[in-house]
Amino acid sequence: MTSITMPDTAVHFQPLGRKTEPKKGGTLLDLASQAGVSIESICGSVGKCGKCKVIVRSGTSSLSPLTGSERRLVDPRVPGMRLACQARIVSKGRVVVEVPEDSQRGHHRLLAAGTERKVRLRPAVRKTVLKIPPATLKDLRADDDRLMDLLERKIRARPVIADGVHKDLPQALRKRSWTTTVTTFRDCEIIRVEPGDTSDQLYGVAVDIGTTKVVAYLLDLGSGDIVGTESMPNPQIPYGEDLMSRITFTTKEPDGLERLREAVVGGINSLISKLCGAKGIAPEEVLEVMVVGNTAMHHIFFGIPANHLAAAPYAPAVRTSLSVSPAHVGLDMYPFGKVSSLPNIAGFVGADAVADLIASGLYDDRDTGMMIDIGTNTEIIAGNKDRLVSCSCASGPAFEGAHIKFGMRASTGAIERVWIEGGTKEVVVRTIDDAAPKGICGSGIVDAVSEMFGTGILDASGKILVNDGNKGTRKGAGGLPEFVLVEGREAAGGEDIVVTQHDVQEIQLAKAAIFTGVSILMRRLGLKCADIKRIYAAGAFGTYVDATSAIAIGMYPDVPVQRIRFIGNAAGSGARMSLRSTEMRDLAERLSRQVEYVELAAERDFQNEFAQAMFLPHRDVSRFVNVRVSRIDG
Repeated sequence: MTSITMPDTAVHFQPLGRKTEPKKGGTLLDLASQAGVSIESICGSVGKCGKCKVIVRSGTSSLSPLTGSERRLVDPRVPGMRLACQARIVSKGRVVVEVPEDSQRGHHRLLAAGTERKVRLRPAVRKTVLKIPPATLKDLRADDDRLMDLLERKIRARPVIADGVHKDLPQALRKRSWTTTVTTFRDCEIIRVEPGDTSDQLYGVAVDIGTTKVVAYLLDLGSGDIVGTESMPNPQIPYGEDLMSRITFTTKEPDGLERLREAVVGGINSLISKLCGAKGIAPEEVLEVMVVGNTAMHHIFFGIPANHLAAAPYAPAVRTSLSVSPAHVGLDMYPFGKVSSLPNIAGFVGADAVADLIASGLYDDRDTGMMIDIGTNTEIIAGNKDRLVSCSCASGPAFEGAHIKFGMRASTGAIERVWIEGGTKEVVVRTIDDAAPKGICGSGIVDAVSEMFGTGILDASGKILVNDGNKGTRKGAGGLPEFVLVEGREAAGGEDIVVTQHDVQEIQLAKAAIFTGVSILMRRLGLKCADIKRIYAAGAFGTYVDATSAIAIGMYPDVPVQRIRFIGNAAGSGARMSLRSTEMRDLAERLSRQVEYVELAAERDFQNEFAQAMFLPHRDVSRFVNVRVSRIDG
């Protein structure tokens, strides 16, 4: 019998040795994700960032023609180079794709820790052990009445029994000689009955859904201890780097909202599985999950349409805190448990900002302070115990590396620190994991702009001064100025890593958005920089960026560096505090009503303030003291 060799119709990704079945219409980026290959992409697969370059070694006839984006961004001298987000499968066949090292997503440094204040341990879910008198011919009360009568005497409340829990009553009461453990949610609802004493098994998970990362913490709610932490890049990133691009995706694609929701829920389920596996417990032992995130992330997670957040007046669909069943969102945990969230404040100041606020303690400060959580969407809250005002700044994804020529996330090989010697203009850089320089992340680009400004490579308008005695400056593509940070012989990709004039402008736009928010809130409260006694810098970027650099370019208010307190992932801290304490949840609900929201776009001076803030550090230099301060890196 003659053997017949069937044609190979797989898409092979080299040198990683992964393959997957081609799907007509699917992009190479989508197929790479299916095959477990991480390719850098930070523009939401719209062909703008050019980070997802791959080389098609064979099977080009099975792919769509070059798009306009590819003609602009790929090097025509490299045969087979494509953008993975643009190249689509049009016919079956064997396709071999090489993923260059520069396009592979390295280890992403995710900030999991955060400053946390002590709270009185009183979780919303609690267990009560009951020794119930058994039924007799003289006491014919039903099981539910028997349990409820004793429980009411114990907790001084008569909660209802959640739908579905009744079926567990007979066995739970009789299996351990009428000793049973009852789990209640806020003393209002019985969500679980178990045979025997299981009071030492009380677990909850706190989740911070960030635009770029998701962090989950497993807590022992009996002791309040954190027993595990897991994190991952937000699985929604391939659908859009920033909030607006993801919201747009939900409106343009018929199933866009559900795809984004499924992506983040699937990611959280994997984190819960890892947490429980490391502890040696089943996910069914997780009784509550507390979720925080910005308003868009919050709405998408709960399946609430978020398209109205993209247009004026930007009002959220839901402000108040939520508690729903796991089945409502699809989380893998105890099926009659609760999935809860903190409240939002406004359309772009969400539950994560509320969590930041309660973690920082700004709401209880006598002195005036400010909390700044910098990201693609920056939240700012200013004031003290008497009055708090907030705003949201569309700072964009530049601090995550998007729109920067050699920008990348804070992962292996990213330049995270830059020093430039004033006289010689010699550059010293530090990279994550001390790897060969591959690109530059947010903290590095802020350092670079600050150092370039401080050493005269940039003027106050942000212009790179070429050939003005500035070593390393030159004319780049299209005649635009650029400054060489790392020469190609020292870079991982063999190409000079530069800061371009366009890169500087992107950072000016981002920092101007933030400082405009800072300025307008200060004006609303009648403050000067000297009046700000403390700045709480929250989030990963706020923790890793050098405060002196941030002040020097006019991103932070001009305050003594000692007044800046780095509180890490405060959103995660606030989520944990709320999971441990119902008092914190009640506080969060009050604060979400009390904090005043300022819509920057509606402010009369917004455009003028933004234009002034585009200068380094600001047009009104009298508001700043631009003194070079030696940085101390821990």
